[in-house]
Amino acid sequence: MTRHYLSNFFGLPTLLVLVLALLPGAPLKAEEGLVLEEIVVTARKRSEDLQDTPISVTALTGTLISDVRLSDIRDIENLTPNLNFLVSADGSGSTLQAFIRGVGQFDFAVTTDPGVGVYVDGVYLARTIGANVEFSDVERVEVLRGPQGTLFGKNTIGGAINVVTRAPTGDTGYAGEVTVGEDGYTAFDGYVEFPLGDDLAASLSVLRKHSDGWQERDRGDNAGNDDLWGLRGHLNWHAEGDWQSHLVVDVVEQNQNVYPRVLSDFDPNQFFPTMYNAFVLGPAGESCCATNIDDIDRSGVLNEKDRDDLETLGISWTNTWLLGGLELKSVTGYRNMESYVYRDSDNQPQDYFAVGTGFDTDQVSQEFLLSSRGGNFDWTLGAYFFNEDANHLTEVTIAGGLYEALSALPPFVTTPDGIPLSFLAVPLDLTLNYDRDQETTSYAGFFSGTLHLSERLRLNVGARYTYEEKTLDTFTIKRASQTPIALPGPSPTPECSAVTPSGNGSRFSCEEDWSEFSPRIGVDYSFSDDLMGYAHISRGFKSGVFNGRPISTQEISVADPEKVTSYEIGFKSQSMGQRLQLNGSVFHNAYEDQQQLVNTSSAATAAGLILLVENAAESSLTGAELELSALLGEGLSVMGGVAWLNAEFDKFDQTNFITGQADDLSHRKYRDAPEWNANLLVQYEHALAGGGTLRIRGDLAYRGDIYYTNDEAATTFDRLHASGFAIFNAGVTYVTRTGDWEVGVYGRNLGDEREVIGGFVVDAFGSTDVPFTEPRRWFVSVKYTGGGGS
Repeated sequence: MTRHYLSNFFGLPTLLVLVLALLPGAPLKAEEGLVLEEIVVTARKRSEDLQDTPISVTALTGTLISDVRLSDIRDIENLTPNLNFLVSADGSGSTLQAFIRGVGQFDFAVTTDPGVGVYVDGVYLARTIGANVEFSDVERVEVLRGPQGTLFGKNTIGGAINVVTRAPTGDTGYAGEVTVGEDGYTAFDGYVEFPLGDDLAASLSVLRKHSDGWQERDRGDNAGNDDLWGLRGHLNWHAEGDWQSHLVVDVVEQNQNVYPRVLSDFDPNQFFPTMYNAFVLGPAGESCCATNIDDIDRSGVLNEKDRDDLETLGISWTNTWLLGGLELKSVTGYRNMESYVYRDSDNQPQDYFAVGTGFDTDQVSQEFLLSSRGGNFDWTLGAYFFNEDANHLTEVTIAGGLYEALSALPPFVTTPDGIPLSFLAVPLDLTLNYDRDQETTSYAGFFSGTLHLSERLRLNVGARYTYEEKTLDTFTIKRASQTPIALPGPSPTPECSAVTPSGNGSRFSCEEDWSEFSPRIGVDYSFSDDLMGYAHISRGFKSGVFNGRPISTQEISVADPEKVTSYEIGFKSQSMGQRLQLNGSVFHNAYEDQQQLVNTSSAATAAGLILLVENAAESSLTGAELELSALLGEGLSVMGGVAWLNAEFDKFDQTNFITGQADDLSHRKYRDAPEWNANLLVQYEHALAGGGTLRIRGDLAYRGDIYYTNDEAATTFDRLHASGFAIFNAGVTYVTRTGDWEVGVYGRNLGDEREVIGGFVVDAFGSTDVPFTEPRRWFVSVKYTGGGGS
């Protein structure tokens, strides 16, 4: 595939020049009275100006999200340095696998936890499935880089994404937008808010999306389609006295196909393809499998089963009391998520390689925050409780029909060693079912404070203690042979029980608890009213995990929590009369006890595969970020950022399942972490002579070299490596003189840059499947705003 990423990247300045050239008379000199919008964030769980917050934060306002046409959380990586999202291996469009500064999550299973925490209205989303929040009535999104263990707790080892939706104020307003586009895309986004009395206000937002999909399928609906609707309602009550109660309820339902994948490589000489072609397809004169790397917008998968279904219900209830010089806040959360995803990755009607994944989870959380109001010492004292009950069902099919074909062979059909092939039917049965129930309970207490040592110098301290316990009950069975995956017998790890028979399958359980201390200390200093510098040391952790997919009893394993200690120095500045903001940071992260999913092909095992979870690695991650926002003139704004990351393994000792020794893999490439990324957004609003406004914008996002696997022994290791590439989006919007109507035309990925954005390979299976960036698409939208709403 031809790439033009260098020309795109070095064309970032050209974008600004072209915009200015296309707009005669565009002012280049800042004018009196123009200032950048002040953005208030809650990165430290109190409201404060972004420029006064001594943390590396990217804050995106609801207006910016609307203007730039961000549709869900994944889109914010185009505006956020050192943030990277992957298309999940499960294929779901709602699954969010985020990495910040190279730290994130390697898996979507219920037994693992995210490395980047996602919060919606103060409530933590425990599962990455269903975490790709659609934007409808969002007030702002805050991306906090670096470990946030003190205030946000577990599973924010890489950072946190904080989504704040719009609370109704008591005004009457409404807005509706209809969007149509290529591939049969239609969407409606509506919002209304209104008073229910002197002290009570309500709002309702609705989102509906539908499209036909951009990857054509030989059977059924196309992949890459949209079929989603969602509602979010607010009740905001300012009671008499000093009490406010804010209730938010959201519902989402999604019924669509998985994100399109491509069978990029298939090696028929590997073990399972050889057996499958010889004994399952061979008698019919067929063979598996034809790749579609040369036509990534078509697939021949057996997609009658292909689906990406999701239902979520979320409740956030925040109560705030002003108690003289104190503020007490209670945040109560509940979330239910049910999903089923089935992806077929073999690009043919036969069922060679497919995975079905079902989730049913319930979580409750309660947080209390007591904070000071004013004075020389700002402090917050908190307590937190979290409980999740989750069921995760996995249905794997590899070489479907192989068991039936081998078990039907007569005893005289043997291997060269004289072993009847029918004896291999059960060991080679990879129709695997795992049914897991996991309960997680977590308690935490924390403190954060800022002591004003002088008018300009402040000391920031904080600490959190977390206690967490997890229990896991797992049932395993091979569907075709009706035999257990994990054979009955003693478990190799003391945290897990022996494997016992359960019907035709087997069952085992694991139980473990962990406690962690997450401190933070730092200083910040105001050199002037427009320049602040800060330095801090902080620590975060990601929860311990169980192995959710053992292929044998010997692979039942437990990994302790990961830990990161981060050292960061940064600055925040304003100039040109508050028309230019320049923020930057430099950091070094010491990453310990990294949890690695050991995914190794092995001819020495009957299944040809080993799956272990272990604390296998330690790393050093050093990097820097620089962000700019500027008003260059009346209506002309620029936003940009650049980030550098150097991530290296200091130690990577992976257990060799066959020899029992540790293999040194510290030379391997770091996965899911590009060395460079950059972004630029230019927007110009031009007042037309006859009334009305023309808004023109363009944004460019560049991502450097990135590896989606660190298994250098894999035959298609290079396939899961994307060279640097850039995505360019642009749009034009006409706003009427009264501002109530907007008509826009915009395009995404206008350079039609098609690059790998994830992938999965196991040599023994012979197959490598990868997702690609979406193709170039155009859209038209019409929006009406009335009654003062927006």
